[in-house]
Amino acid sequence: MDLVTPSVGLIVWHTIIFLILILFLSKFAWKPIMNFIDQREEKIRISIEKANQMKNELKNVENQKNKILKETRVKRDIILKEAIQIKEKIKLKAKEESLREKKKILEETKKNIQIEREAAIYKLKNQIGGISIKIAENILKRELNQPNQQDKFIKELVDKLY
Repeated sequence: MDLVTPSVGLIVWHTIIFLILILFLSKFAWKPIMNFIDQREEKIRISIEKANQMKNELKNVENQKNKILKETRVKRDIILKEAIQIKEKIKLKAKEESLREKKKILEETKKNIQIEREAAIYKLKNQIGGISIKIAENILKRELNQPNQQDKFIKELVDKLY
């Protein structure tokens, strides 16, 4: 059983060595280890604060981005509405202009037709006048030559004309 239960001397020596080790570690190693842990803890805390600040800034940027997007959508909608209104105005102006042009062309055409009609009537009157003079001339010649055949001659002249 000696192997399982330690002797009193062994326990004392182990305790002394442990205390010396604790004193040695506390004087030379404990402070640098604790300083390193404190510094590391401070760096982690600063990093967490910076991460939170960055997160808040990111939220602010996201909010600004959304605000700008909303404003641009509103402006886009306004511009589109204005463009549609301008398009409608242009279409209306084009329709009005085409109606004016149509009326103008119709009036000019009517004037041209009236002028041509008057010219045709004048020409027809001149032709009828010329034909009437020829008929009268021929009738007078015939009547002076042969009074009986006057009707026959008029029929011939009329048949020739038509």
